[in-house]
Amino acid sequence: MQHSSHVVIAIDGPSGVGKSTVAKRLAQHLGYHYVDSGALYRAVGWAVMAAAAAVDTPEAVVEVVQHTTLEVTFRDGQSEVRVNGQPLAAQLYGEAVGAAASAVATVPIVRQRITAQLRRLRCQADLVVEGRDIGTVVFPDATVKFFLDASLERRGQRRFRDLQEAGQTVTLEHVTQAVAARDRQDRSRALAPLQPAAEALCLDTTDLPIDDVVQLMLSEIYPQLLQGNQEEAQTC
Repeated sequence: MQHSSHVVIAIDGPSGVGKSTVAKRLAQHLGYHYVDSGALYRAVGWAVMAAAAAVDTPEAVVEVVQHTTLEVTFRDGQSEVRVNGQPLAAQLYGEAVGAAASAVATVPIVRQRITAQLRRLRCQADLVVEGRDIGTVVFPDATVKFFLDASLERRGQRRFRDLQEAGQTVTLEHVTQAVAARDRQDRSRALAPLQPAAEALCLDTTDLPIDDVVQLMLSEIYPQLLQGNQEEAQTC
């Protein structure tokens, strides 16, 4: 383990598997900073939509990105995203912004910029980072890697519940179709497709309570951290 690097716990998986919930809980347990990489892609998608540009036209996306300042800060251990100085929170989590995020994520300059920004965050603190290519592309040397998955039906139900709680008017059928469409785009894109890292621990959360998922992950993390501390001590 390098002294110049902080610990990174990488959590990948599609929408609706519980990544955000377990990542936040792990960060709290460990005293690490929590980072939602998807919020950065959603922020770019939001910026492109706000500029009335076409999210599925790479040239239009690049034009917006070149004139957009994307900033990540931490408050109470959780990451916040600002676009051109404007803090974004609730605006990022509608279905339209989610679809835009998936579209702009296929543009190389967007992925390069966000990957570089995420890597810089590692210089600040130990991190729990959730996303779709964290263990495969962003942090291939992450201390521990997880890949969460669940049935499409269950993921659609979870996403539907989240959107209802956020006050959005949606139908379960529409939400499930949107989840399936994003799956197809994320898994089939040529650049950084959604897939488990070779060494990731894969967990099916379809029928697992969140508390059980967190405990399973902690039981994997603690031995790895202990081993890393021992290796670091031996190099001193």
